Amino acid sequence: MFKFAANQKVMLHRHKSPYVTLVMQGELRFYRPDGTHKETRPTGSYVSGMANGEPHMEGGGDEDAIVFFSNRNIEDALYEFLDDAGNPVQVLGIGDFKAQLEEQVATGTYEKVTARAA
Repeated sequence: MFKFAANQKVMLHRHKSPYVTLVMQGELRFYRPDGTHKETRPTGSYVSGMANGEPHMEGGGDEDAIVFFSNRNIEDALYEFLDDAGNPVQVLGIGDFKAQLEEQVATGTYEKVTARAA
């Protein structure tokens, strides 16, 4: 699950593995590398995407967006983040997400989040 803040964009990136998304709350907005609006997916939108597609930015609409992501057939990386010129600046893989979870467990952040009522 990812939360995208209202009227904010995440860094320019490319998905490095096939994926599916389901917008659970709000709307997910997509932007081309030059920042122009490309697409809006409302609550309930289910989309299957391919690896190595067009680089893009995405973010919440007028309210925070909650989106379920499921990556498929991961060979190495999940996401490749790019600078404004389209050059890779950071690659994230499963190991990075695992390390983040381990840190959240070690610091007690994970317990705080899981203890909250739904």
